[in-house]
Amino acid sequence: MAGVLLLAAWTGVGLAQVPADAPAMQAPGQHPPPPGHRPRPPPGDHPPPPGHFPPPPPPPPPPRFPPPEATAHEATPITVIRALPEPATPAAMATPVDPAASHADPFEIPHAPGVSSPALPAVGSAPLAADAAVSMSAGGGNTATDAPLPGEDAPHGLLSAWPWLAALSLALLAWWVASRRSHRLARETEQLSRQQRQLRSAHEQLRQQSAHLRNLSIHDPLTGTLNRQAFASELRELMDHLSRFGRPLNLIVFDLDHFKSINDQCGHLAGDAALKLVVGIVREHLVSADLFGRFGGDEFLIACADQSLESCAQLADTVRAAVERKAPLHTPALPGLTLSLGVAQANPEAGYLPDELFSRADAALYEAKRQGRNRVVTRDATAVVEPAPGHRHL
Repeated sequence: MAGVLLLAAWTGVGLAQVPADAPAMQAPGQHPPPPGHRPRPPPGDHPPPPGHFPPPPPPPPPPRFPPPEATAHEATPITVIRALPEPATPAAMATPVDPAASHADPFEIPHAPGVSSPALPAVGSAPLAADAAVSMSAGGGNTATDAPLPGEDAPHGLLSAWPWLAALSLALLAWWVASRRSHRLARETEQLSRQQRQLRSAHEQLRQQSAHLRNLSIHDPLTGTLNRQAFASELRELMDHLSRFGRPLNLIVFDLDHFKSINDQCGHLAGDAALKLVVGIVREHLVSADLFGRFGGDEFLIACADQSLESCAQLADTVRAAVERKAPLHTPALPGLTLSLGVAQANPEAGYLPDELFSRADAALYEAKRQGRNRVVTRDATAVVEPAPGHRHL
């Protein structure tokens, strides 16, 4: 039994050592063929004509490589190299062309028997992804030789940059829109500010013009004193206020003596100068609470509140003396310029009636002129005064 096993093991070893291309063993009783003997083809199979070559075998499929496996600890770059076709040997180049291949594909490359034909891509088809050497790491990086071929996708790094480029473009667009809007708002704000300044300037001009017109409406344009209407209005308000407390109110009515003669002899400019001279002297002796107005022509009115009749008469005489002293010294000289003044008072006994007060003061003025001019005449409520010619009132 042991010998049988040993013989079987020896036989298996011998068979394993026989090469694959060794001639097959002949059966018992068969003799080897003589030299130059050609084996007969099997029935139904005809030998190929002279010069005919069998068709080349189909090209092998492109190599398929498993995808690189990268771990989190190590990213090893994997390089895929395209299998290039083997160069043609001189024997293949010298091989005669098969006449039967004249109808074959003109783009087919002739090859020798036993030489595999290089696999060429069809015209118009996309090249395989393995036709380029691509070195990619597990992290998505690429090298300078990682140029993608037509039909291939862009590298992973460029694809990952698109969101950042889009966000940057949107940010720049938003900044541009905001900048344009800010500039437009700045221009509109500047325009509104300029219009507001113009409106304020126009409002100030209107206010000044209104004040000037109001001043002209209540003041005499030549002397600057209150006109007749404004003086009467102010006198009534002041009298109403003093009547509530029973305080006195004095009224002085005066005019310029021989004023018509000055106009006729020296001219109207001299008459205007005489009026201004008298007004200036009167202002020097009045206080801010006193009223001073022009009744008309060469007649003027003075209202002094909360004073006695004697004090008001003394004020009138002081003004008269100053005019008499300064008139001859004026340029041009105004000789003979004097004043006649009448003084009356409103009090609880005499009453607080503006027209009655004016009538008594005007009658006192007429009495001063009748007595010879250049003097002061006072009249209280108990005195009987001859009324002035013609009835006048405020």
